[in-house]
Amino acid sequence: MTDNDRSRFVRGRLAATGLDDVRRELVDVDGGRGRVAVRARYVSATGHVVEHEQTVTVEPGGRLRVDERVVVPAALTDIPRVGVQMATVPGFTEVAWVGDGPHECYPDRRSSALTGRWSARVAELAVPYIRPQENGGRTGVVHVELRRDDGAVVVLDADRPMQLNVAHVTTADLAAATHVWRLRQRQETIVHLDVAHRGLGTASVGPDLPSRYRVGPGSYSWTWWLGTATG
Repeated sequence: MTDNDRSRFVRGRLAATGLDDVRRELVDVDGGRGRVAVRARYVSATGHVVEHEQTVTVEPGGRLRVDERVVVPAALTDIPRVGVQMATVPGFTEVAWVGDGPHECYPDRRSSALTGRWSARVAELAVPYIRPQENGGRTGVVHVELRRDDGAVVVLDADRPMQLNVAHVTTADLAAATHVWRLRQRQETIVHLDVAHRGLGTASVGPDLPSRYRVGPGSYSWTWWLGTATG
């Protein structure tokens, strides 16, 4: 399977579900006394609706606890991921994590990875596939630290092993670039923390990905924490 084969396959499946063109609709906001709950719905270009509820609670000491619930409709039987995406301000160029590594690993490509504490520059996590596409992920991650040169640290913790991706490009950047040398690195650091992530295998050559490595319909609930530190 070539880089271009997989890129065409993924783009085709996204277009079929309309998930490459999604609008967010705010449903309700409720909060007070250090807690806010936000309910929203994501509507794809083909009319599929993904429900999302996020509750943010300020814990003693200032750390934020975020409880997430996502409901994927029955019609979406094979989607890329379920999780959260965030971006830091410029300057967070170092990352340390507790989970699988040190190299790229995904749910269907992790047998050679080792569980431990790893660190690298964010730019070093990327894999320069000729045709830009999903890359640089790490499986089984429960703790992440993003560091800036002045000592500031952003800390992420999860209540279960997650799929982590940290990069200086967005998924839209990857989709728009036709060759790796056309990618422009952002100053910000883009973080994906996914409770479910599809494996990398496709049916472009040979059989399709086994069902155990796919992300399908149902209710997904998880908790993560966001804090800061100095070091």
